[in-house]
Amino acid sequence: MLQWKHESSWFPLPFSSRLYNETQQNERGASAMMRSFERFDVILGLLQAQDYVTIEDMAAACDTSPQTIRRDLNVLARDGKVQRYHGGARLPEAPSAATYEVRSTSHVEEKKVAAGLLPDLIPDHSSLFIAGGSTLALAAQCLRVREGLTIVTNNLHAAISLYDKIGFEIHVVGGAMRPASGSLTGDEAARIIERFSLDFALIGTCGIAADGALLEYDQSLVPPLLAMIANARETILVADSSKFASTGIVRSTHLRSVDRLLTNETPPAASIELVNSFGVSLHLPGS
Repeated sequence: MLQWKHESSWFPLPFSSRLYNETQQNERGASAMMRSFERFDVILGLLQAQDYVTIEDMAAACDTSPQTIRRDLNVLARDGKVQRYHGGARLPEAPSAATYEVRSTSHVEEKKVAAGLLPDLIPDHSSLFIAGGSTLALAAQCLRVREGLTIVTNNLHAAISLYDKIGFEIHVVGGAMRPASGSLTGDEAARIIERFSLDFALIGTCGIAADGALLEYDQSLVPPLLAMIANARETILVADSSKFASTGIVRSTHLRSVDRLLTNETPPAASIELVNSFGVSLHLPGS
């Protein structure tokens, strides 16, 4: 029983006072719980904007201690919302994203046909970005017939296929390595890309939505891709015919940002109408 002291005697606290104290304690507990949920929102917001965030940066954004952030990350990691790393965290890889090995061995002939259209559009001594993905790794191989190209890429497989081509100047951007895409990703990669102003941006996609959105499975691929588009004079999308029926979970960009689409066969009528509605030039074998 709660009591209060008057001079040297102790008396029971009235019921109304006990109720007030209990209510105050409950409100303080509820307030603390709300603050933890607010921190979760801030942490997840930071991770959506950046590929990797340190505990110190999270603590500063939440105006709390690193120890509190570590406890929050334990909760979020337990719920599958983040992946913890030493000193920080990032969002988990999308579980439905296929590995690079799977994607690089699917629709290979179709990808080769689409990629084979590229050299006719890239003049000698021009400059270009090459984004991530297995289709663009094949496209990079096709570019070996050209001379004097300057290439900036976050696609490690593309860089490996071109590094020994005499007369080519290859720049590989930094960033966080994504084994699922064979790419260097995140805001650091985007910042390096933004230093350049090039003739072309070669991009790929996991799927083309019915409204013209280009889709990906990994949101960390998006900042470098957008930086390439923003710093190129022309954007070329290389996508085999399977991409018109494919899906993804992240919107990367839109067909309205694309100048040319290279694909291996005539798309369905609805897809042709979609491409034409955004003024994209469609390139097919033999056209």
